[in-house]
Amino acid sequence: MLRQRLFLAASYLTILSLLLAGCSPVVTPTSTPEKPAASAKAEGPPIKAAPGVAAPSVTPKPQGGQPRYGGILTYGQAAEPGSFDIHQEAGGQHPLYLMPAYNGLLQYDPLSWPNEKIIPDLADSWEMSPNGLEYKFRLRTGVKWHDGTPFSSHDVKATLDRVRRPPRGVRSPRQAALRAISEVEAISPDTVRISLNYPSASLSSILAIDWLAILPGRIIETGGDMKQVILGTGPFKFKGFVPGTVLEYVKNNEYFAKGRPYLEGIRLYLLRDDATRFAALRTGRVLYLPYPYGISPGQAKIAKTEPRLTVQINWQPTFYHLRLNLEKQPWSDPRVRRAASLAIDRQAFISTVFEGGAIIGAQMSSAGAWGIPENELLKMPGFRQPKDADVAEARKLLAEAGFPEGFRTSILSRPEETYQRRGTFILSELGKIGVKAELVMRVTAAFDDALVRGAFDTVVHGPATAIEDPDLRFGENYVTGAGRNYGKYSNPKFDELYQKQSREVDLVARKKLVREMLMILLEDNPDIALAWHLTHIAHASRVVNYKIASSGHINNKQQEVWLND
Repeated sequence: MLRQRLFLAASYLTILSLLLAGCSPVVTPTSTPEKPAASAKAEGPPIKAAPGVAAPSVTPKPQGGQPRYGGILTYGQAAEPGSFDIHQEAGGQHPLYLMPAYNGLLQYDPLSWPNEKIIPDLADSWEMSPNGLEYKFRLRTGVKWHDGTPFSSHDVKATLDRVRRPPRGVRSPRQAALRAISEVEAISPDTVRISLNYPSASLSSILAIDWLAILPGRIIETGGDMKQVILGTGPFKFKGFVPGTVLEYVKNNEYFAKGRPYLEGIRLYLLRDDATRFAALRTGRVLYLPYPYGISPGQAKIAKTEPRLTVQINWQPTFYHLRLNLEKQPWSDPRVRRAASLAIDRQAFISTVFEGGAIIGAQMSSAGAWGIPENELLKMPGFRQPKDADVAEARKLLAEAGFPEGFRTSILSRPEETYQRRGTFILSELGKIGVKAELVMRVTAAFDDALVRGAFDTVVHGPATAIEDPDLRFGENYVTGAGRNYGKYSNPKFDELYQKQSREVDLVARKKLVREMLMILLEDNPDIALAWHLTHIAHASRVVNYKIASSGHINNKQQEVWLND
């Protein structure tokens, strides 16, 4: 909780200051990697930089001793990408699979802990106007796409415009995250200006998220299919993909960060079964079991006894819930939704499904700075113990809604073991009030397609928000028409409060608005909040410079990682 509060405090100080003013040989490098040169002063009208906002170009200093070049970082992952288009996909595995090839405009410092510091990536430096309504980014020069084509401001403009105003046929789950932007201008080949409708408390944080990877403008604007292409400016180049088996990258020898990456390549194996992945780590077939699946708390206990393995644990803004389709009967009836929420035992869900490796929370985590405190939440209907009163009230609500004997429904799930465990538990809990549910399995692509089309009754879901901020959390999932509002929830009062909190730069006032929004969600139950993820990841101890991030949606390029003997 302290980490999250520090992050939020830093964000608000910035805004307030604005308004006030299987391995290859390993070889030891013979020289210290160079830092990219700082950019020249930007042309055009001067924009006064707010204290602490303008950032110089700098490559993070490696940790853990003298870096060594060479080797392949091998992953074990439970789900493969639905496609290669990071803008159109929403699954938590996509940044992990795709970001080694890409860069963002900004990035979270991969070597800081916690991940509070935002530093340049494709931007070389940036400034913000005193009124908080304009950003100017000076871009790195000499950067090339993997096919040798020069990178420019045109690519940044095309990318941001695609996400915030997607063309016909392009899905943009994160469109709401950029609603504060009024215009993006490429004012010179190496300068981008972003104008805002209102000062945004979260814009720089959002621009550093992996989901906003910069894509080639020429492909975007000619209608090219990024679902089939991996073409970036990042530290690794696409080598090959065997569906259902492996995705491979090789080192980009022309990467703009001098001396990076250290690895010769990355290889991501698809290993769907939890036990198979853990066995692969213990035997050395893979070196890393990352977010979003990682390892179980029980496996973490075993891994901690093995000297060759390292375990890292951190709370993540990944929200486990039962998403409901409000356009389908009987889930359109708020009494039915409330009954389902009352029936499910959240504490049993955490202990049974996650072996205690999760945290209680409503639509914002109780472990973070925005959620309802745990001691308060545990007194509320649906979260309280014992469950007798909740189950009795749930049966009464179903009878009032016309379902005294319950009804039949389906639960959409993916085949990965963690999804099946969740779905099976929920199925059993709903059975306590007469709801007879069927678990329907769909692989990643079909699962995502069903979500987008609304072809589900309910769905076992664990959507991750890149950072714990209401602009993203609520804006993506609950605002009317939002890209990830798959259940078609709409509440004008909630939408009004969302707009107010997004413009509110006073932390105390904003938290009051967020609290009001949380209470609306707990009353309306557009989804049934179950728990928030406590991520356990494990890797071989010879993997150096990997720090578990404060979100699985940042710091997936691995340009700073190297392998020791």
